[in-house]
Amino acid sequence: MFEGLKRKVATSLIPELSKQLIIDRQLRLSSFQYPGMPIYSEMTVQKATREGYKISPYVYRAVRTIIQACSAVPWLVVDPDGEPIAEHPLAKVLQKPNPEFSGQDLIEFLIAHLELVGNALWQPIIVGNQVKEIWIVMPDLVKPIPADIKGEWLKGWEVTEYGGSHHIVPASQFIHFMQVDPANPYWGISPLMAVARTIDVDNEAVDTQKISMQNRGVVDGVFTHESPLTAEQFEEARRQIRENYLTKSRRREPWVLGAGSKWQQMSLTPVEMDYIASRIRNLRDIAGAFGISPIFLGDLEQSSYDNMKQARKSLYEDVAIPLLDDIKATLNLKLAPLYNDIIITYDVSTITALREDYGAKVEQAHKLWSMGLPFDQINSRLGMGFEEFHGWDTGYLPITLLPTGSPAPISEKQAEPKTAKKSAGLETEEYKARYWKMIDSRRVGWWGVLDKRFKALYDQEAKEVEKAMRNAKSSELVDEVKKAINGLRPTWEKTMTASLGALIEDFGKVVAEELGGQMKSDRPIEKKWIFNPFSSVAMAWIASHGAESITSILSTNRDAVKQIISAGWEENLSTPEIGRKLRQFYIDGSPFKAMRVARTEVGAAASWGQREAAKQSGIIKGKRWLSSRDERVRDSHVSIDGEEQKLDAPYSNGLMFPGDSSGPTEEFIMCRCVEQYLMREPKSS
Repeated sequence: MFEGLKRKVATSLIPELSKQLIIDRQLRLSSFQYPGMPIYSEMTVQKATREGYKISPYVYRAVRTIIQACSAVPWLVVDPDGEPIAEHPLAKVLQKPNPEFSGQDLIEFLIAHLELVGNALWQPIIVGNQVKEIWIVMPDLVKPIPADIKGEWLKGWEVTEYGGSHHIVPASQFIHFMQVDPANPYWGISPLMAVARTIDVDNEAVDTQKISMQNRGVVDGVFTHESPLTAEQFEEARRQIRENYLTKSRRREPWVLGAGSKWQQMSLTPVEMDYIASRIRNLRDIAGAFGISPIFLGDLEQSSYDNMKQARKSLYEDVAIPLLDDIKATLNLKLAPLYNDIIITYDVSTITALREDYGAKVEQAHKLWSMGLPFDQINSRLGMGFEEFHGWDTGYLPITLLPTGSPAPISEKQAEPKTAKKSAGLETEEYKARYWKMIDSRRVGWWGVLDKRFKALYDQEAKEVEKAMRNAKSSELVDEVKKAINGLRPTWEKTMTASLGALIEDFGKVVAEELGGQMKSDRPIEKKWIFNPFSSVAMAWIASHGAESITSILSTNRDAVKQIISAGWEENLSTPEIGRKLRQFYIDGSPFKAMRVARTEVGAAASWGQREAAKQSGIIKGKRWLSSRDERVRDSHVSIDGEEQKLDAPYSNGLMFPGDSSGPTEEFIMCRCVEQYLMREPKSS
């Protein structure tokens, strides 16, 4: 009494203490548990297995269905970008957790314990802050002990040895997975517990039917007599009934009763009890508790091919994946922090039930393609699994088949008739302007296409640089980052080769058609020469020009990154701080650099392709420089506007054609000039 009085006085004098006491009381009430006391469960693995899993076919099938669905999904360790790290030490442990269990065994026990008792525990063996092994722990032998210190969650675990002794281990000893019990944040509840009464009813129904079958299916009843029996007559009647009608060998023999005996039924018949219907109701209740379709438990009343297909899909979407998400969250909370920048996840891409009908995907892909959507986006959105191919990031409109975003080529009304004489030598300024506009419009369309390709390469480079920064020692930082940038050269080569080839083909075709030729074909048309954009000369130019461009791009990137790292060292910045500067460098600079490379390569390849088509025609003797017909043109190119040269001679600025990378850099970077081709000798020769 005095303690309570002193507390009231203290809290009235010190409001802060009163608030703290209220908070303590709220914290205590929120858990519904006694701090420092182990929490014991009314459902054990032994009991759940004995009274549910082993005795009820419905429980067994429900649990096995969920186990098989979940254990079929592989687990992965990925980096922050989602790329799998196949050789990561934790990935190997998840595949082979210990000498006695496979990764699938570990998951099977985990799911079984969650479904039967609502709790599962792993014991990781950690050496040097690395997980070396993982072992299952029987939930019956471990009890959580709520912390009695404010700010802590668990005091530890009470472990029961097989001999019956108890001891307490630290809270970090086990990884605890559970199906939430709203009344107990420390220990979970299983679907089996929620449907336990239904299971008991079903088991009793089976036992009753078993006894009925042992008794010939005869329900309870009594023999009655019209007159009272003496003691001797009563005992004789009992003996005859037991000998003649209760033994298995005489179950089917007819009953013969005398002395006015009558049989009176005392309980309902199996039909009146609706035995079969009640068991189907129990089956559906059990399936509902475990969240699966009754089809999996043998209820085929309304089953069909489509129903089975949807049931399998629902099994993963409604049961397995949410369960795996809970497990994933726990693993990333408990195990992932032991390593730097990893995520533990699972992969359902191989699960057949989750694959949509492929024919439907093809129809959707066709519709999206007809709308001009690039195939790489279609492939990504529909998950069709195609490998990258040339041109898959370009969308096409069905009317013109031009890259989306590019204006249509010059029309027949705008251009002169497509004859060699008129298109190759017209002198009017009006024609020159229209001709430049036609080529420039086509180039602008290709800028957007290549800008996306090159931007993706710069983004990939940024990721590789960031990864190198995380893994490299400070003294090896520059070398590792350079190595990461150089490692992308094969990717650059692949992209650059495909891009240059497509440009030569597209722009060379324009000149070939102007000069009366056609594209290379298996069925040549008479009186037309054939343009071959894949000639040995073209392949050689693509290889040499591409290598030169890539070397320049990577060298520029290496120098810029080296300067940022060196400046960071001079400012005494940490490696993470330098990494943030590099990340910002790529965020700020990649869009501009990608477009600059796109414009430069489009200009070079477009001009080279046109020139190659002119050479292959055999009728072109000269060429004329046409500078850009707008305000955005450099002075040196204005000065040579209209200059004519032989086809294989350089212009006075040192370039063989507009965008020629063999000349001075200031002359070809982002050049937008074009060439006209002459059937006569050039005037300047």
